[in-house]
Order: sequence, then structure tokens, then C-alpha cells
Amino acid sequence: MKRMSILTVFAIFFIISMPINAMQPNNYGFQGSKTNCTYSIEIETTCAQSAGTTDHVSVRFGDSEGNLIIVKHLNNPKLLYAPKGGLRRRGYGGFGRCAKDMFEASGPCMSQRVCSLYLKRVGQDDWRPGRVKVLHQQDGSRVVPVSYVFYFRTFVPENVWYGFNYC
Repeated sequence: MKRMSILTVFAIFFIISMPINAMQPNNYGFQGSKTNCTYSIEIETTCAQSAGTTDHVSVRFGDSEGNLIIVKHLNNPKLLYAPKGGLRRRGYGGFGRCAKDMFEASGPCMSQRVCSLYLKRVGQDDWRPGRVKVLHQQDGSRVVPVSYVFYFRTFVPENVWYGFNYC
């Protein structure tokens, strides 16, 4: 019993003597969730037959601290890559077969790495994304990855959130 009391006193002394910032979570260079940040969502569609879609696609992603961003309709894509002879047409809505698109989103700044990401598809087409990653725009120009790479490589079911939680 005496040994338990000494151990308890030692533990309390140790906790009290720690610097206050040592008990704060490490933010790995990310900003806190008190301000808004701009994110880029990079989505690559596979080259499988009928992998592209014109459906309405949504995304939601978050970190282990509970910060969450939901984009109800991904639109106005920036086409990063298209196969030879295809997709660079006026009015392109994204998610073309073999294409890599980037979409913008804003919301609370994540205090940790993005560790969960879900996609939702509403419409009649099938869609098979290859991989998705989230990037953060720092200093108005520099874009750095702030997420895991989420590998889908399967058709996304209709009208349900489908994805991964690595938190």
C-alpha cells in the first residue's frame, strides 16, 4: 500500500511539473481549426471500361480531432491529366476515364493529417475512382499533401458514403 502511495505521489508530481505545451497535441505544422483553409482534392479515375461518370459526386474528409469538411457537389474541376486525344473539351465536368482532376474546397483548418475520406455518387452511371488525396494550400500558392492516399479501385455504390477511415 505504501509503495502504491509513493507511486501515485510521484505520478502526480511528474504531471504537474510538465511544461504546459508538452501536454498539447502535436499539430504537425497544420493550422488549428479556428480559421478556414483552402484544400485541393485530387481525384484520379481509373482506366477501366465505363470508369468515368457524369454523376453528382460528393466528398467528405476529416482528421482525428473531429474536424470535418463536406463538399456536397464537386464541380469546376481543374483537369491535371487526360489521356492522349481525349477529355480536354469545353464544359468538362470531371471524372473522365483515365483522368486526374483537382477540385477546391474550403473549411476549418485541420489540426492533424486527414485520415478519413468518403465519396458519394448520385446518378445512373458507374464510377470507379483510382485514388484520392487531399492537399492544403499554404501561403496562397504552395500546395502540400495533408492526407493519406486513399486507394479505391472499385466502383462506388450509389447514394451512400463509401470510403476509408484510418483515424
